Amino acid sequence: MSSTEQPTITSAYRAVGITFGSLVCKAPAMMETLRLAASAAMRDVAVLLLGETGTGKNLIAQAIHNASPRAKGPFVSVNCSAIPDTLLEAELFGAEKGAFTSSDRLRRGKFELADKGTLFLDEIGDMSPIAQAKILRAFEYKEFERVGGETTMHADVRIVAATNKPLEELLNGGGFRTDLFYRLNEFTINVPPLRVRREEIPLLVERFIAENNERFSTRIKGVEADALTKLQSHGWPGNVRELRAVIKRASVSSTGENIRARDLLLTLAPETNKIAPPAVASPSVAGDMSLASLERSHIDSVLKQTGWNKKESSNLLGISRPTLDRKIQEYGLTRPGGAASED
Repeated sequence: MSSTEQPTITSAYRAVGITFGSLVCKAPAMMETLRLAASAAMRDVAVLLLGETGTGKNLIAQAIHNASPRAKGPFVSVNCSAIPDTLLEAELFGAEKGAFTSSDRLRRGKFELADKGTLFLDEIGDMSPIAQAKILRAFEYKEFERVGGETTMHADVRIVAATNKPLEELLNGGGFRTDLFYRLNEFTINVPPLRVRREEIPLLVERFIAENNERFSTRIKGVEADALTKLQSHGWPGNVRELRAVIKRASVSSTGENIRARDLLLTLAPETNKIAPPAVASPSVAGDMSLASLERSHIDSVLKQTGWNKKESSNLLGISRPTLDRKIQEYGLTRPGGAASED
């Protein structure tokens, strides 16, 4: 792509100010994660970030980009779970004018926009095998064609991918292409969950309070001791994203200068959400203890706590809105008496 064809890169496509030094890091597990990420940043290899949803993989990807020789280029992020297969090709590779009935202009795709920079493929484990095949060629040979076009385009793109799915299980079950996995797996980094980084919770809370004070003109100074104890004892299934949502809600709803324990809306009571060895349940009372059943029950509980507010529920659960909608349909969850709130 020539200099005259370079698109204007807005803040939505550029990581600004996210560095390894700006990330909260106090736990030994997180220190090792960032050490590995900093090492990978200086070498032009594909990076695969593995970890539960909400652990901060996106921020680490941005820090890798900003610490790399490609830092002056664009950082383009794609949420793979939010793009239907029918739209994926145009989203990634672009489309010529007239390629579709409604396409009245040329559209550049994410690969083209990320030329000389970094393309972050988030939740790549949610992509279908068909979508994975389309990614592989562009990744392997750095070339592609826009939808409806005949000219082969070239883009020099570094790939950083992330998933919260166990890729080994997907590989064994045929849900993920082995050739794409080995291409992505040049440098793998595990991002630890918040429950093993509890010493970072006070620092994260302080940062989120400052963030909310600036955004909402609130004047929260901190958290009371019992509130901090409650936060420290919570299991954080949604990790840092869930903590951020909890502090955001508490900052807005609090009537004092400090957040109290009763201001915190947690998805489960701390006593039932602590990390502890699983109890052996009697067969007569255990019921359906499958992961799917537990997930359904947990999502249903969060939806009820928020009055079926999907935006708030997805934030607390640490999942995207499309994923929440899919889970609601998959588990047949319905709101008593009416449609769910979108806000």
